[in-house]
Amino acid sequence: MEQVKYSAAECAAWISEPWKNSDRNFPILGISHDTRTLKPGELYIAIRGATHDGHEFVQQAVEKGAAGLIVEREFPMFGTVPQMIVPDTMSALWMLAAGVRGRWGGTVIGITGSVGKTTVKELIASVLAQKGRVCKTPGNWNNDVGLPLSMLAADRNADFFVFELGMNHPGEIDRLASLLRPDWAVLTDIGKAHIEFFQSLDGIAAEKASLLAHADNALLDETSEWFELFKSKCKGRVVAFGNEPFAFAAPLPGEHMIRNARRAAALGLELGLSPEAVQSGLSTFQSAPMRWERTLHNGIVFINDAYNANPLSMRAALTTFSQLPCEGRRFAVLGGMRELGVTANAEHRELGRFVDTLKFDSVITVGDFGAQIVCEGVVGVDKTAAVDILRTHLRAGDMVLLKASRGERLESILDELITKI
Repeated sequence: MEQVKYSAAECAAWISEPWKNSDRNFPILGISHDTRTLKPGELYIAIRGATHDGHEFVQQAVEKGAAGLIVEREFPMFGTVPQMIVPDTMSALWMLAAGVRGRWGGTVIGITGSVGKTTVKELIASVLAQKGRVCKTPGNWNNDVGLPLSMLAADRNADFFVFELGMNHPGEIDRLASLLRPDWAVLTDIGKAHIEFFQSLDGIAAEKASLLAHADNALLDETSEWFELFKSKCKGRVVAFGNEPFAFAAPLPGEHMIRNARRAAALGLELGLSPEAVQSGLSTFQSAPMRWERTLHNGIVFINDAYNANPLSMRAALTTFSQLPCEGRRFAVLGGMRELGVTANAEHRELGRFVDTLKFDSVITVGDFGAQIVCEGVVGVDKTAAVDILRTHLRAGDMVLLKASRGERLESILDELITKI
């Protein structure tokens, strides 16, 4: 039997609204805003999004066995189903998350930055799992809907809560951090991700730094050019790392992975883990899908790093790929970097010049954004042509890197290619 996560009474208390159609304190097994994944016994909250209104799916929620509904208008046709009528369901979702946050007794860690948030989250979770029960952000549920849902999905009795906070507009990190109220703030590297919505790289750094005002402790990289800015924003204790020799083995190649692993190791040691336990946690780390995901097929190594991309992460991935031992040839398949605004053309051209220095055997760019990456010997094509080129030329011993922003859907090239070679 699935564990009861909430009661109707505490949900009503957190939102300060009564239930209709029920006078009992019924159990709630979870909270969902998506009828496609809703399970019997879960509470359905009808969120209004940019393209869909959750109220249109109330009937599906009832048919799938929702324990109750949080909605902005009453649905009399479902008169036997408990309903809470609220002015704004998004606000109600945040009230629920704030309520459950007040019941947590474990250590709460908030992570933000331009690159590596999910990887650092997974590394920290893997390390802290050597000491106690860890709850973490599922996937990259790190926005104004994903964070509260992540918090509500967590086991309130966990020892550690590890959550990432994302943004693409000013003010979002401050708001998310005010909900999470972390005991520890961890910042990853800063780069030009989402610069379309900010005036400068300084603006991105300042936005990320807003996490620090909500945390009791901060873990900061003292080798970062933003260290002094971040330190000035801390309200509590600062633990610095970065200049000492790294005493552990990183689970994946690359200098950027070592920097990510440093964060997990430093936090683990600070929270009382032994060096042996830290290394065990690093060694058992498993990267999230499409983040340096390695596949061996017919003697060819494919590295799918196509979950996201910006100028900083592109350079890190390409540099690491260029340094890997390779029996055959190296093929780089690159798509565009999104949300760069007016800097997009210049950033793609600069990336092309950087790719030239790495001397890959073949560079294939895909799509309109990818076509802006101009370098020596580059082949600019669509996805179908990219599959045909790779299918024709690849042989055992070769390596292929796929890297692009999420919207480019570059992984579809790999999916199709593997069926053809």
